[in-house]
Amino acid sequence: MELQAWDRNVLLVSPSTLLFVIRTVAHLWRQEAQTRNAQDIAKRGAELYDRLSGFVGDLQNVGLRLKQARDAYELAEGKLVSGRGNVIRQAEMLRALGVKPTKMLPAPLVSSAVETELDGDSALAPQPST
Repeated sequence: MELQAWDRNVLLVSPSTLLFVIRTVAHLWRQEAQTRNAQDIAKRGAELYDRLSGFVGDLQNVGLRLKQARDAYELAEGKLVSGRGNVIRQAEMLRALGVKPTKMLPAPLVSSAVETELDGDSALAPQPST
């Protein structure tokens, strides 16, 4: 009879062994729950790592785009305020020739543009006509 019960996963217990069997079953259930938790933790850890990897890639992409934007800004600013014939210098030459603007360019920008242009050329002031 006991062999038939055992074959069907049934355990026969007596009143003296019942508490021991209940504690053993509770311990096995706890072990099973811990195993499931460890598996869930491992799965969530892998998902977190994958998301972090994607985030780092996106952040590096943002950094690259910021650098590209900074480089483009510096090129545009260079055309605006530095080198021969910069735009600010040309606008100031027009103003010196008598153009009457309603707004003025920022003085530090104008002086910077004129200084870079005037490293040997002092033709900002209008030339006297003869």
